[in-house]
Amino acid sequence: MQLIYNVKDKPKFGQLIVFAIQQLLAIMAATIAVPAIVGNGMTAAAALFGAGAGTIIYQLFTKFRSPVFLGSSFAFIGSMCAAFAGAVSAQAGYLGLIIGAVCAGLVYVIISLIVKIAGVKWIAKLMPPVVIGPTVAIIGLSLAGNAIGDLQKGDVNVLVEAEGEMVSQMLTNPLIAVLCGLVALFVTMICSTYGKKSIKLIPFIIGILSGYALAAVFTVIGNSAGIDALKVIDFGVFSQMSLFEIPRFTFLTAMDGIKEINASYIGTIAMAYLPVACVVFAEHIADHKNISSIIEKDLLKEPGLHRTLLGDGVGSMVGAFFGGCPNT
Repeated sequence: MQLIYNVKDKPKFGQLIVFAIQQLLAIMAATIAVPAIVGNGMTAAAALFGAGAGTIIYQLFTKFRSPVFLGSSFAFIGSMCAAFAGAVSAQAGYLGLIIGAVCAGLVYVIISLIVKIAGVKWIAKLMPPVVIGPTVAIIGLSLAGNAIGDLQKGDVNVLVEAEGEMVSQMLTNPLIAVLCGLVALFVTMICSTYGKKSIKLIPFIIGILSGYALAAVFTVIGNSAGIDALKVIDFGVFSQMSLFEIPRFTFLTAMDGIKEINASYIGTIAMAYLPVACVVFAEHIADHKNISSIIEKDLLKEPGLHRTLLGDGVGSMVGAFFGGCPNT
């Protein structure tokens, strides 16, 4: 794949707005999905803010030479859930998220110092492509269950009584929801592979709009004909949307849990985060190698792997401080 625009090229203002929306759609889904999966009161607004803050830190360390966005890492979902599961309160769990992110970030900082001193040749021996490839694939495949589960969900729910309690029940037929998702996926793939120059640059926008349009058509038909199974979208959320939201930052909630933290809990958090950080290190190398092939510039040499690791490690700590999610 060759770039149409190079890293330092500046498209026209109109194109820049469209490309910005494309980038937003590409990063937003993953960034807000992590807090939604982990739950425990974590907010998408804080995760987005933390990802933005972490990315700025990363860019400062790499001198704006590496076109990378640090989004919420799915690899740490299990670690984040463990932070809440082992805490005596939600406040302590939030502090556990920060402690865990610091542990993971320090792994990157230490490796960056080793790379700065010893170079990168030892990494090629320790992590050849035959190791990095399956590692990244396993991280992706481990998320398949969440992807399939989310693909079958619609937004329209009703409260029903079950065993004496009121529970939320989805009205949408899962097959209808899957169809809308598959349309979005295949349209994105077709536009990205076979689209002309302008189409190929914005496949996410076209794909998401196509899937949403189909879901909207099903929902309108369902509302008109009274067919609950076709109701995919809850249009009522638009009337409840606000233009601005003040994020509930992780560190503000974590302050109330300081007194509930002990050495045993910190050790548990460290053991939950450190092994994952070592695995994500392989993902870091693979991502930067892939980007290097696209921009036709070896990021492991310029700005250098030690800088990308240092920026990723510190950026992850900063991101978790605000949003709770380690960013990679």
